[in-house]
Amino acid sequence: MRTSRWPAPPVSGRFGFPLGFAAGIGATILMVAAGATARPGWSVAMLVVVVAGIAALSTPAAAFGTAVLAWCLHDGFVLGRHGNLVFTPAAGAVAAIFAGAALVAITIAALVRLSRRMTAPAVPAPRVARESLARLPH
Repeated sequence: MRTSRWPAPPVSGRFGFPLGFAAGIGATILMVAAGATARPGWSVAMLVVVVAGIAALSTPAAAFGTAVLAWCLHDGFVLGRHGNLVFTPAAGAVAAIFAGAALVAITIAALVRLSRRMTAPAVPAPRVARESLARLPH
């Protein structure tokens, strides 16, 4: 039983990270095909959308895992080309952007879920028939 005041995200981490994995790969393929190697900012923008989407829908672990994956994809196929990771100041800045996007989206999504939970009408307790109560041992 979940006793936390924070409501669970709609997508569990078991499905959130694979969803982020697939979306990140798809976005990278699309961006490389569209010429993002000449304009890496387009790739960063598309992958920030993927990271923020997973962060809003899933667990923090899935969000940060997707952010790391997004950095590897961007760094390896847009900046480094051919799958080779490069460690440059630009790559470090992009890593900070992805981590920040995940953190901001996680925080906003958690606050939205919490406010919805707090403003939701109370669910009344189920009614129990008197006959059922009479059958209970005293």
